[in-house]
Amino acid sequence: MSFSEYFLISILYFWGSSTAMSFGVGYFTVYRPVISGLLTGLILGDMSTGMAAGAVVNLVYMNFVSTGGSLKGDQMLTAIISAVAAITLKLNIIESAAIAYPFGLLGILIWKYRLNINSIFARKFEKEYEKGNNPEINLYNGFLPQLLLYIMSTAVIITALFIMNLIAAYLAGLSKILFIIGFALVIYTSCSLILKLKDKKFILIFTGAIIVTLFFNIPSYLIVIVSLLFLFLCSDRNLIKSDYEVCDTKILNKTDLVYSWAIWANYSHSCYSFERMQGLAFAHSMKNIFKRLYSSKDDIIKGIHRHSDFFNTEPNIGTPIIGYIISQEEQAVLNKEASSDIGFVKKGMMGIAAGLGDSFTQVVLTPLFISLSVVLCTDGYYFLAVIPVLILASLILIISYTGFMKGYYRGRESLIERVSIVKNSKVKLYFPYVFSGILGISLGKLILSNYMYFLR
Repeated sequence: MSFSEYFLISILYFWGSSTAMSFGVGYFTVYRPVISGLLTGLILGDMSTGMAAGAVVNLVYMNFVSTGGSLKGDQMLTAIISAVAAITLKLNIIESAAIAYPFGLLGILIWKYRLNINSIFARKFEKEYEKGNNPEINLYNGFLPQLLLYIMSTAVIITALFIMNLIAAYLAGLSKILFIIGFALVIYTSCSLILKLKDKKFILIFTGAIIVTLFFNIPSYLIVIVSLLFLFLCSDRNLIKSDYEVCDTKILNKTDLVYSWAIWANYSHSCYSFERMQGLAFAHSMKNIFKRLYSSKDDIIKGIHRHSDFFNTEPNIGTPIIGYIISQEEQAVLNKEASSDIGFVKKGMMGIAAGLGDSFTQVVLTPLFISLSVVLCTDGYYFLAVIPVLILASLILIISYTGFMKGYYRGRESLIERVSIVKNSKVKLYFPYVFSGILGISLGKLILSNYMYFLR
């Protein structure tokens, strides 16, 4: 590998590890193995192999959920190492997954220490405010934590690649062993995931899908078309519907709101810390709002600081909260009232969308669409495999943006409505059925495409 390839891979890993500069969808796209494998392959000149390697890793991490600062393994780091091993060492994609899996534990170190170190930035912001130094929120929520993340992610990815190249010479005679380990890993994680659904019918669907695939090998694109059509018919369009009336007769206009939403979407987890979670991000998203609401610099920094305390919610489902709080801050200025109670309202709302939001975006939507991408990859339709991921990214963006605007224009009822939609979602209800079948088909396709390699 050349220096430029190492550099580009380090940038890729940093970008995927950060939600900054991706409007929040990087976590659902670039960070997922099927896409990070594709992009690694693009850097190394073999997109198909990179994406195929990422798809296998994605099967291993299909039940990945990161909530409240928890992380059990770094799927993007694993996918990058697997793609590099498959392309540069000419390994089978299942062998490369077996080699790469232990490296995913290194990513936990980044997540763990990043959330601890980010607390230092939060405390520094607090100290500067107490000294009356008018601290820049974009420095403490944006530049400094992102610089730290780039340094940490670069150190980890370079170390991981160095170790992989160091042990490469010892892998030549372990081909069959690595293949067995890799396949056992995929089967174990897939079966464990189905067993967690705790219903025999999902085991039957999963097993039946494998058997049907092995005997009939139905083209995966037909499966994906039927699945997408079914999901469309089951979906509640009210979740993404822009049913609010724009009114620019107040202090703030729609441009101010869009800018505030963009800051939140890009930096909601930029300075994520155990101490304040998304507190600095919320304050960051309010900066331009307070610049419009207040003429005094002192009032602006007080307003920003007031919203820098602890805050944590699902960043996309929970956007009505930010929109609603902005409307309340504006009303306080228009009515010349104190805004001290707004913080209590914000904290009261954040918990409603937190767990429920994660259970929908991370537990339902992401596995559904990523599994559709994976099944296309295991069948060799690499370019078609990008489509489900693009649909997922579009849905997340629309959910985030419309929620923000509804929160501002329609008030707290928009969050209650959103919670009700998610609770009663038919997509959520039928998710285990569709997912069990797709996962079984993916495993069947992987067996069909690799059993001859094992028999050689």
